[in-house]
Amino acid sequence: MSRVEAIRLEGVYKRYPGVVALDGISLRVFEGEYVCVIGPSGSGKSTLLKCIAGIVEPDEGDVYLWGRRVNGVPIEERGVGLIFQEILLFPHMTIRGNVAYPPVVRGTPKAEELVREVLSTLNLELRARSMPDELSLGEQQKAAIARALASGTRLLLMDEPYGSMDARVATELRHEVRGLVKDLGLTVVHVTHNQEEAMAVADRIVVMRRGRVEQVGAPLELYLRPKTLFVARFIGGENNFLEC
Repeated sequence: MSRVEAIRLEGVYKRYPGVVALDGISLRVFEGEYVCVIGPSGSGKSTLLKCIAGIVEPDEGDVYLWGRRVNGVPIEERGVGLIFQEILLFPHMTIRGNVAYPPVVRGTPKAEELVREVLSTLNLELRARSMPDELSLGEQQKAAIARALASGTRLLLMDEPYGSMDARVATELRHEVRGLVKDLGLTVVHVTHNQEEAMAVADRIVVMRRGRVEQVGAPLELYLRPKTLFVARFIGGENNFLEC
């Protein structure tokens, strides 16, 4: 049985003055996968995510979502949920108001049930009437994730979503979110600088360097069978290298 392609990139280039951010990227992400994108600073991770979302348009190449070419399609028409390191909640709305805000939620007969279910799943029911500034950073990010999930999206794009919180909270939340998106059957592309985080939650990892994909594979595959010296150093950490 063939897998359904949620995302397909074909020969995607993005250039800025003096910099090639994406250098001919071709990549496939399948429906229901949790894919992490890692690499050093400046490797093109966030630019890749922004091209998928429609925040940035590629200079060359094509972006497909579920078989539909989306070059030139505005972000609001791509049906993606976005989560960034900067927590973007409406400060004048309660947590419930934030989660129920997406138009697709407000316009459905089952809106109340959907919002209640998402809040319950992320353990935010008791915080539903609180304002964002009354919550911890971890709870605020949970609310932002709840809002994205309540929008009905099938594709969640996350850029360093746990970067602004302490390590313990981040570890708990990343496993909680992975379990939730797997239960919901969502597709996730998660950009992170944290190799440990990627190894813990990803079905597959995309390793980038200087705008190119160095290797794509399951965490254990990358660790045991790196294809390049860069991947071995980046994934393996304290490896021993024998120069010949």
